[in-house]
Amino acid sequence: MNDKSQAERYRQEMLRLYGKRRDDAPLPQPPSPAENTAGEMDGHFSVDGDAPDHTEGEDYNTRFPEPDLSDIDTDTGSAGTEDSVPPEYPTGDSLGDSTGYIQVYVRTGDSSSAVEGADVMVTAIADGQRLILASGVTDISGAAPRFSVPVPSSDLSQAPDPSSRPYSLYDISVTAEGYFNARSVDVPVFEGITSVQDFSMIPVPSMMSSRDETVTYFNQEPF
Repeated sequence: MNDKSQAERYRQEMLRLYGKRRDDAPLPQPPSPAENTAGEMDGHFSVDGDAPDHTEGEDYNTRFPEPDLSDIDTDTGSAGTEDSVPPEYPTGDSLGDSTGYIQVYVRTGDSSSAVEGADVMVTAIADGQRLILASGVTDISGAAPRFSVPVPSSDLSQAPDPSSRPYSLYDISVTAEGYFNARSVDVPVFEGITSVQDFSMIPVPSMMSSRDETVTYFNQEPF
């Protein structure tokens, strides 16, 4: 078989596969008005005004029912009023008789540099009053001193269903000149373990002179 015959065979096979017409095939002709019994002519196509509407009625709704979205949870969650309630303890002693640790790092919002001189405070509410458990100032690397805080004994975490939390919950507040205040609430701290908290401070716009606004981060309690 020569190259010309092989090329023609390949061409015929492509026409068969993709439905292309041959160059010598006659073009389809539009129907004449006499032959057009389906309706009025609209260019080369006709529209039958009496055709049934299949998009309405019981048959269409049965074939194409509306999707059931009742099982889809569209609630992405939000901070409710209960989230803003700080942890409360009946007395200061109820925070625990063991020791846990909190390490705070403070950086700019894009984490490009450390925030030196930020005031950091660890608090909890006991007997209806807010107690300051620890406080300090960040150094040139943006790190505050590692704070020691009272927590329950780790023995509680060994029980399958402890009667009380095997950890204490604390609020951590950070203030720095030129930045919005920041607060992280319900920070869990276990005995002998250091809870690391990273703060990304948001600069106050130049047209604002107050730092009264506070950016709050909500922590989830461990399960």
